Formats: sequence, structure tokens, C-alpha cells
Amino acid sequence: MTHILIKNVGPVKNVELDLNKINVFMGPQSSGKSTIAKIISYCSWFEKNYILAAKPLRDFYSELIEYHNLEDAYFDDESFIEYKSKNCHIIFLGSDKKNVQITTTVDTDNVFKNEKIEYIPAERNVVSIPGIGQYTESKNNILGFLYDWFRVKRKKKEDEKFYLPLSSLNNVAYYYIQEDDIDKLVLDNGKEIKLQHASSGLISVTPLVMVFNYIIKEIYSEERTQSPFETINIESKVELFDKDIRDSVGTIINQIKETKTKVNAAKDRIAKLSVNQGVIPEGIIPEIEKLKNELAVLERLTDISQDEFVKSMGYIADYCYSKVIIEEPELNLFPEAQQELVYYMVSLLNAENRNHQLVLTTHSPYILFSLNNCMMGGLVKDNIPEKERHSFVSQTAWIDPKKVSIYEIHDGSLQTIQDEDGIIEDNYLNKAYKENSAEYLSLLNYFEDEE
Repeated sequence: MTHILIKNVGPVKNVELDLNKINVFMGPQSSGKSTIAKIISYCSWFEKNYILAAKPLRDFYSELIEYHNLEDAYFDDESFIEYKSKNCHIIFLGSDKKNVQITTTVDTDNVFKNEKIEYIPAERNVVSIPGIGQYTESKNNILGFLYDWFRVKRKKKEDEKFYLPLSSLNNVAYYYIQEDDIDKLVLDNGKEIKLQHASSGLISVTPLVMVFNYIIKEIYSEERTQSPFETINIESKVELFDKDIRDSVGTIINQIKETKTKVNAAKDRIAKLSVNQGVIPEGIIPEIEKLKNELAVLERLTDISQDEFVKSMGYIADYCYSKVIIEEPELNLFPEAQQELVYYMVSLLNAENRNHQLVLTTHSPYILFSLNNCMMGGLVKDNIPEKERHSFVSQTAWIDPKKVSIYEIHDGSLQTIQDEDGIIEDNYLNKAYKENSAEYLSLLNYFEDEE
């Protein structure tokens, strides 16, 4: 489990937490929610790049404030950040911004598993700006999000539309016209509009759910090409690998090549005999099947050997899971859509058998109410008859409350708002509602019904 400590950074005075599967930060404007989320995101990114890069020395402080749009004024000599995972320990001191203390442990027994880190900023509505693909002003979290947005939308052509998974949006679908660089939405009545002309809620939620779906699910069905720095790093460490492992992988790969050659030669014989004689001689088909079986066995052996090969390096470069950080998922959405969005995201996390993590910042009571339903469902699901479970809208999103951490920020520090079972207790938003209701009832005393 990853442990994070932040002191005296912007509005954050003293924050300490262990990162859970789902993590939620709530509080008033400028209370430090986004600052915490940005530091979690950046430290995770710094860890993976330090371990995977051939030249790991990077400017921690300058890249943090540039990428996440922070100010120098957020930091002073008392600022302190500590990030500790099973593979990496980072300590940043505000009194020495040019240096960061970092130690790593990666070996056969403590393998680093690469993760895809996605920061989805509150400014995600910029995707609707015509020509935004030309945006190259600086390296920051908006540009990082835009990069993945473009990767995702280019796959969604007219015959491969993406249907937004929120029924309250009335079966809206998205597709992209690449030659004209146009984002299209298809409404439930069949009419089409440009994304930039849609409601603010659709503009906000469309890229959110499409990128979230891609990062949590679709990215793992793609063949990933290693980046140049990963390739260089692998090559630079080859001589450190165990010779027996290197030799076994090489031998099996050569055997696979030879077997594939035999399979292809046998296929050619079948094709030629079929054309020339119209009859395939006995023995040819069994020979093909035998070669295919041999090939399958060799490929399985290669997978095993390569796994050992990778462990000798101390890390797995391919993505093993994702960490998604979302600022204010509720932006411009009606309460029903907010609820559906939470159920969708938690359902997707439940469906994927990977150690994904989700970080949310929010002001919305409806985000909290929906998460509370997910956690209560996780607590009582075994008490609900099977035939009745499907009557609950949140059913696929039920989750063990122990996997969810919800905090509110008080004067620069965190306070959990969950009881011992994990269910949400009294909080900022409940108090605001009660205060508002109390004032309304007081005013009602002076209301004279004309009837």
C-alpha cells in the first residue's frame, strides 16, 4: 500500500494517508483537494519514470509545478512531501528544491509493475474547442489528458460509435470524423450535433467516460509498444540478467521460429496439393495439427521464461493496472447523471481483474450518496436474495467499504467521514443541508398563507 505525507504545500498543512482502491477528497473551494490529487498523481508518475528510465535523474520540483499548474508560492522552506510504495521512497524538502531524495527497491522478489497514470482535470471541457489538437503551449496535465483523448477518439469512427453508458443521457453516441477533425454526437432522435454545440454536461462527461473506459479496460486489449527510454533501459541491463534465463528464452524463441517455418511449409503443401490434385494426401492434416500443438506448447514455455526474464530485471514494463485521478466528476451534470457516473466507474473497476485505483475530488453530495449505496450494497449483498439483487440500480457497483477511503479537508488536514463499517457519517454537505433547512423552517414561521 502506498503511503503519502504532505506538509505545508499551498492550503495543505498536514495530510497523511494510505492510498486505497477508491479515494475521495471533499471540501470547500481552495481547501487543498486538487493539490493532494496532483501530488499523488505526480509522485506515482515520478516513481515509474525513475525506475523505468535509462537516465532517471529528473527535476522533481520544476516538473511538478509545471505539469500540474502549481505556483512557486505554494512552497516554502517548511514544505515537505513523502511518498512511499513497496518499490520507491521519495522525500522532497522545500528547503532544497533542486534535489529530491529517492531510493528504490526492484529485484526478483520485489518486482515493479508498471501502471498507466491518467489525470483528468476539471478543465476537460477544452476538448470541445475547435482545433484544440494544435495546442502545444506547454507540458501540463491538460495536454496529457488531450493526448489520451485523441488516442481514444480516433478509434471511434462512424461505424464504431461509443454509446455513453448513462441512461439519463438518452442513448447519446459519439463518433469522430478524422479527415475534418470533427467530434459528433448522435442524439436519441437520430439527429447529429457537434460536441462543441452540446450541453455543458455532455461536453464534460463525454471525454471523461471515454478516456476512463479506455484507461481501465481497452488499453489492456491493445499491444503496447515500449517507449524509446524503456527500450534503451532494457538493452543497457541485458548483461546483468542471469545467463541461464537468457539462454533458455533464446533457445525457445529459436524453436518457435523453426516450428512456425514447418507449419507454414505444411500449409503451402496443402494449398499446392489442393490446387494441383484436388485431393489432400493422408497424413498432411495430422502433421499440421501436431506442429500447431508443438508451437502452442513452445509459446507457453516462452511466456514462462520471459516472465522469469523480466523478474530478473526487477520490473514489468507493460501496464499491469491503472491509476485514474479525476477532478470534480460531477461538473455540469444533473444529480441522476452523477449517480449513474459513479455506478459506471465503480462497476468497471469491479469488472476488471486488476489492481486499479481511483482518486476523486468533489463538492457533490450526489457523488457521496452514490458511493454510500455502493458500499452499503457491498456490506449487505449476502443478505439479499439472488432474485432481488437485480432490482437495485447499484448492484454491479457494490464494493467492500474497506476498499474505499473518503475524506474531507478541515483547515489543511484530512478527516475521515466513514464509520467503523465504512459507511459515510456526518459531513460538510450534510451540515450545509441541515443549516439551510433550519433557516428555511425559521423563515416559514413568518409566512402567512393567504388562503
